[in-house]
Amino acid sequence: MSRTLALVATITALPQHQAQVEAHLRTLVAASREETACIQYDLHQQQDAPAVFVMIEQWRDAAALEEHKQTAHYQHFSTSCSELLQGVEIKLLTQIA
Repeated sequence: MSRTLALVATITALPQHQAQVEAHLRTLVAASREETACIQYDLHQQQDAPAVFVMIEQWRDAAALEEHKQTAHYQHFSTSCSELLQGVEIKLLTQIA
């Protein structure tokens, strides 16, 4: 039996591109939530560092996450924002309780 997959992605925009990255992320959220295997796809902004965005995601399984990475909207975000970001950190999570 496959388990759902959760992840937390911390996306840090270059300060001068914060608004542009946020707009791209909002578009990504809307499209990703339409994917049938998407359980959760929520965007947050760090209160004391507005150029830091945190995406909390949950997918039906690992294969669903891999499929998500191949979608046009994910690929568009990746290519459009590659020069606008300071960095991205992704943590894959397993629910234990």
